[in-house]
Amino acid sequence: MRRGLADSLDYIVEQSRGQVDFDAPALQRLIDGLRAGDWYPASTFGIYYDLVPALTVGDRETAEALFGELASEHPLTESCRVLGLDDPALGHVSRYKRLLDTDTRQSFSFQPPAPELTRAFADRLQHAREVIRQVLPDLAAEQEAILREIILAVGDTDSDYTFDGGSSYMLWGALFLNAESHTSDVAMIDVLAHEASHSLLFGCCTEEPLVLNADDELFTSPLRRDPRPMDGIYHAAFVSARMHWAMSRLLESDFPDSAQLAEAESRRDASKQGFEAGYSVVAEHADLTPTGRSIMQKAREYMDSV
Repeated sequence: MRRGLADSLDYIVEQSRGQVDFDAPALQRLIDGLRAGDWYPASTFGIYYDLVPALTVGDRETAEALFGELASEHPLTESCRVLGLDDPALGHVSRYKRLLDTDTRQSFSFQPPAPELTRAFADRLQHAREVIRQVLPDLAAEQEAILREIILAVGDTDSDYTFDGGSSYMLWGALFLNAESHTSDVAMIDVLAHEASHSLLFGCCTEEPLVLNADDELFTSPLRRDPRPMDGIYHAAFVSARMHWAMSRLLESDFPDSAQLAEAESRRDASKQGFEAGYSVVAEHADLTPTGRSIMQKAREYMDSV
């Protein structure tokens, strides 16, 4: 994803020379940094996804402002930062909220958590990630390669849906988690496996999508009450398999006590049901690309082995 962003920015810069004013040396440093593996925040992706439409419609003023924002982006000094939605260090609150809340069928309202919620969640998160490093080293390595920001928020109490967490390919590298939820280690590990798996799938789609079904073609979802596009069903099935794997590995370890053992078993079993429900829809209705077929086949093989 980061190399792809660098390549695309390189192309955009070259095509925009003489058409739009921008700080060429600063943008070249950004491109070189991305290619070198520097850890830029998810806002770098977000600005890019705002820039491309502005250039496409010829909105020079907006494009120049966005080029300026990109030129001001700097690598992170920490591998993964945990921030409340209102933390001044985030700097792109409105963009983050807008690019996460893109579902026209079900809008979510995100609010910043109280400072004490942020601190308590950060402590729980740190402990859960230590458990992941010990029990699920493969998952830990994957998350440490992908995640750059964990943004804490709280949902709207009047909403029909509970906001547990979220991610967006337009903010790749960031996870959004509900600071009021995930109060046990098992719940925290489960949601990290869940949301990071979405980001993993986003990273697998740089060359082609997972499915070719139209976005307005809706199907019954295993994880949502409302019908969803096939891409969402596919994500739900894959993510369910990954959650099952994480909970199974956790149960094989010495970590869970009696209470957490029951919770992990319950979450593992629910993930199996979620996978089978989602997979049946994918198998019957999905127009899969080679990438989508290969990934889902591996998920199917794993679930058949347990």
